[in-house]
Amino acid sequence: MPDLSYLVASTQRSGSTLLCRALADAGVAGRPEEYFLTGPPEAFPPGWTFWEDGIFARPHGPMDREGYLDLVFRLGTTPNGVFGAKLMWNNVPYVLDKLWELPRFAGLDRAATFRALFPNLHVIRLTRRDRVAQAVSWARAAQDGVWVVSDTEPAAPATEPAYSYELIAALEGLLIEGEHGWPELFADLGTVPLDVVYEDLTDPATYPDTIRSALDHLGVDHTGLAIALPRTRRQADEINRDWVERYRADRARAMQPPPG
Repeated sequence: MPDLSYLVASTQRSGSTLLCRALADAGVAGRPEEYFLTGPPEAFPPGWTFWEDGIFARPHGPMDREGYLDLVFRLGTTPNGVFGAKLMWNNVPYVLDKLWELPRFAGLDRAATFRALFPNLHVIRLTRRDRVAQAVSWARAAQDGVWVVSDTEPAAPATEPAYSYELIAALEGLLIEGEHGWPELFADLGTVPLDVVYEDLTDPATYPDTIRSALDHLGVDHTGLAIALPRTRRQADEINRDWVERYRADRARAMQPPPG
């Protein structure tokens, strides 16, 4: 087990891939990924590789849930004993339900479960100031399947996205749930998170200091460490901006009282 664990506590489209890749590139802050996704163990994600005994190996064959957790901690821990993972708020209920099916977590409350799973838990909370832009980004990615764009991951939309007020409103509602739910869980855990804001993370002027503040929060030595350049690119374009304007106008109309 690691000496220190941390969660990037997030909601969709808040820059979590950018942050987690930067922390992984540091080499001293675990290898945070979205290990606790919804779905069966064999669905986590195809093509995973992990460093073991000097070679790259790929997990294969049947694996029970405890075996999967063992794999996750091997994948996500750097040699200095730091483990990292990211978790979206809307996946928390699923994760807890699956953990409570295991004997060692049965009967524990929510906070005790997190403490039992994550030794010496620290939290980095990732938020976005412009919630509408976040909901729009989520609605678009959910349709076209383009979640990450980088030099090695070009945009390849599966379908043409279409504006939907109802979809964006529903996703904004899920974001609001996360904005309230994460702080309640932090209070249960008795932990004070480091708040990282998307707009600061994606600003080239503040990006390096944002990553360093995360490393400081974890208490890892990063003396002399050069912060690697971002490995993802911003995806917002004219379509996003148009949807934001349309949604704000539609929402304003929906909130007006009926005539008479």
